[in-house]
Amino acid sequence: MRMLVVLLALLAVGLLVARQLGGGSPARVEKPATVSDGVAPTVPAMPVRPQDVPAFERQVEGYVNDLAAERAQQLERAESGK
Repeated sequence: MRMLVVLLALLAVGLLVARQLGGGSPARVEKPATVSDGVAPTVPAMPVRPQDVPAFERQVEGYVNDLAAERAQQLERAESGK
């Protein structure tokens, strides 16, 4: 009885290994949709001097808001079917 259980376990492990090693085509990774007009907002450059940090914060905030607006437009287009 133990031998039968061991053989069934080995069969199951063998099937799983065979699936992993030779299981057809590999999974495809799709790139996310690009920005509609093809031009992404430029990423702000890191500040070098401490007094440049407030301006950098404003630039980053604008960058994030621009990306969020573009994503919202893409989502609206995807939901409307265009």
